[in-house]
Amino acid sequence: MSNASASHLVVQTETLKSRALFYSGSGRALLFVLALLFATVSVRAEIKIRSLTNVIEGHAVGGVTVDLVGNIYVADFGDTVWKITPEGKRDVFASGFYGASGNAIDHEGNLLQSNFYGDSITKIDRKGQMKPFVSSGLSGPVGITLNRQTGDVYVANCRSNSIAKIATDGTVSSFAKSDLFSCPNGISFDRDGNLYVVNFRDNRMLKVDPSGFVAPFATISKKGLGHLCFNKDRFYVTAFESHEIYEVTLDGTVKRIVGNGKRGIVDGAGAKARLSFPNGIAFNPWGGRLYINEYVNDSAGSLPRRTIIREITLEPAK
Repeated sequence: MSNASASHLVVQTETLKSRALFYSGSGRALLFVLALLFATVSVRAEIKIRSLTNVIEGHAVGGVTVDLVGNIYVADFGDTVWKITPEGKRDVFASGFYGASGNAIDHEGNLLQSNFYGDSITKIDRKGQMKPFVSSGLSGPVGITLNRQTGDVYVANCRSNSIAKIATDGTVSSFAKSDLFSCPNGISFDRDGNLYVVNFRDNRMLKVDPSGFVAPFATISKKGLGHLCFNKDRFYVTAFESHEIYEVTLDGTVKRIVGNGKRGIVDGAGAKARLSFPNGIAFNPWGGRLYINEYVNDSAGSLPRRTIIREITLEPAK
């Protein structure tokens, strides 16, 4: 072999070594970058909860609903409903209720607010002006939902274990009654016009078809439930006595998404977050967020009454 050939071979060998080192280093670097990106995406996509208000003294927990502007309406199971901006500014929207419980926004933006002890529903317009909506035919009304196609209102009656239907002319009729109901509390429609109800005195979620037939749908947590809301293809349910939030898909799959069963008010993500008797729940119409109210005490009946409103982020803000 000539000296020139030997030199050329050495150069080729060194070049191959350099390339191997380069690609090996680049591969490791690429893997590191991909791992970092995956970790970042995982952290960003993790469900988080934060306090939207401070603890509010002297109030308990009723329903929560959101209008199409993004304002949150929170009832205190007493005589008050607050209006809270997405930024957390809280004002009294209306007062004078008798056990302000479940609520809903109608197609004109009016708030329909149930009075649990008054067996009635009050309508409050956008300016906070109140007038009676239904004053008879109800028994411990809690959750309220609307059929957006017909305008009919459906109400969960805790005391009579029934669902009432209120026509657009204000006529009240019985829509469903069943032994499966055990203080029906939360109520919501799915996208196909079926009603779903959660019981306050047990852990069952029930499905009510358009004819009023009631059937078991899912078992959630281990104790009594609060309210529920629907978005796209799934429900979000508060487990009042278990201090948790659950996701329930239309095939009946149940998944806990916030809380670990231990009572507390701890903001954060994952197993770190804790809840305290979550009750009302509503989905932000602009997507990605839930709002809940919680009873901040050692037990559901202890005094003094205290509540807090918190925000759950389901996906990164866009």
